[in-house]
Amino acid sequence: MYVPLLLSASALLICIFSILYFRSFLKRRTSQQRILAEMREEVNNILKTINETTDRNISLIEEREKNLKSLLNEIEKRLKMYISYQELGKNRYRLNAEPPAAAPRSGPAFPLPEFSIKPGSPEETGPAPSVGEQIRSLVREGFAPPVIASRLGLSIAEVEFTTALFERRDAQ
Repeated sequence: MYVPLLLSASALLICIFSILYFRSFLKRRTSQQRILAEMREEVNNILKTINETTDRNISLIEEREKNLKSLLNEIEKRLKMYISYQELGKNRYRLNAEPPAAAPRSGPAFPLPEFSIKPGSPEETGPAPSVGEQIRSLVREGFAPPVIASRLGLSIAEVEFTTALFERRDAQ
């Protein structure tokens, strides 16, 4: 008769012990200090990630800023060169009031071939081609931009720019 009573008492003690154990476990698991510690740890991880991302973005922006500055410097150099070519072209073809005095020659340095001008009016031959078309035809014939510029009375930069525009238009 004592055996069932002992078994019941031991089962009751095990239940009480397990209830107390789970209660203390839940208190430890859900205590304010634990929750605050986990929140602090998570906030610190988020801040660390934000700082790393910010540093990476700042370094990318600084790198792009350097690239843009170098591109702007390159563009500025090209514009200065283009402007100087334009001024050179304008100055090269100005008409002087008095031609420079030249030493008398016995004959022409390079003999010119004989040629004759065919009679005809501009209406019969058609309109003169535009400068752009002249540049395009000379490029197709294989002339270099300096030669085309001297032949048409333009600056080299203008010829190169027009050639680049035609190439881009043809590529499209």
